[in-house]
Amino acid sequence: MAAAVRLRPTTLRGSLVYRLPGPHAPFSDSIADFISPHALASPDYILLGDLNFHLEQNNDPNTTTLLDNLANIGLKQLVNTATHIAGHTLDPIFSASKHVFFSHTSALHWTDHSCVHFTFRRETRHLRTQPISRRQWNKIPEEQLFSALAVNQPTLTTDPNDAALSLSNWISNCADNLAPLRRTHQQASTKKPLWFSDTLKESKKTCRALEKAWRKDHTADNMTALKNATREHHHLIRAAKRNFFTDRLDKNSHNSRELFSIIKEFSNPNANANAVTPSQDFCNSLATFFHRKISDLHNSFGHQTQPSITEPTPKPSPSTTGPTSTLKKPKPP
Repeated sequence: MAAAVRLRPTTLRGSLVYRLPGPHAPFSDSIADFISPHALASPDYILLGDLNFHLEQNNDPNTTTLLDNLANIGLKQLVNTATHIAGHTLDPIFSASKHVFFSHTSALHWTDHSCVHFTFRRETRHLRTQPISRRQWNKIPEEQLFSALAVNQPTLTTDPNDAALSLSNWISNCADNLAPLRRTHQQASTKKPLWFSDTLKESKKTCRALEKAWRKDHTADNMTALKNATREHHHLIRAAKRNFFTDRLDKNSHNSRELFSIIKEFSNPNANANAVTPSQDFCNSLATFFHRKISDLHNSFGHQTQPSITEPTPKPSPSTTGPTSTLKKPKPP
């Protein structure tokens, strides 16, 4: 049995499975095929039930096969205590979610199994809002604006200060009557990347301060300091990204779904970026580079025969080859 519960902003999906005592091999081979569509549909997924596997026996090949099959799709066993009166762990909780935690077990008087409790911590998003004030001029008809400007026109005077004050009051009164200021709150849409640390924040502040100082006096010392700070800031960014993704790869070495998502981030860093078509010279240089790498690998392994490296020749342009005829020559009789 499978079910899904919508808990904004997340969706908790789960499956309840019961397996009759018997052969382990068919169940171990088919459980991953049954769970995969549900587990990949949502990161917050749990597998519950009575599997009749002694999961506390790590040296049991049947248990090892089951745990390996579920680990391949990112599911981890959370229950670390006995759930049966005989001291076996038969009722597990498998999940790949970081919001699901095993709590405890409690005895039931009408069965030999224990009640397994778990906790699901729903993640809430608190976005900062900033107040803004604006006039809704787009809702004012053009005729109404012209008629309002025709009434109570500014006083004509030869004094520039009085003329400017009269014009300002005339426009302000018209704007307040037609489209008064309204205060609204706009949600902040910017979100910092996970690898952005406090060290990078301070480094960015330093670069901005040096940039302001250089724009103020344009001295060579401030320019040198700005270049050094910018170079150090870029170095810290590369180190932070490298450490962040290295830790993610190490922590999810058995989570294929998370590994595929990391690879997707590497292959598509910015989906909105304009795709740049590489030139023919760039492709030829890339092919030459890999040919030489393969040759170096053969030499390092001590192979007698080396692959022949042929430099790619550029494709002749139509303007240099001249016109060609597409008509077929008639066959001789």
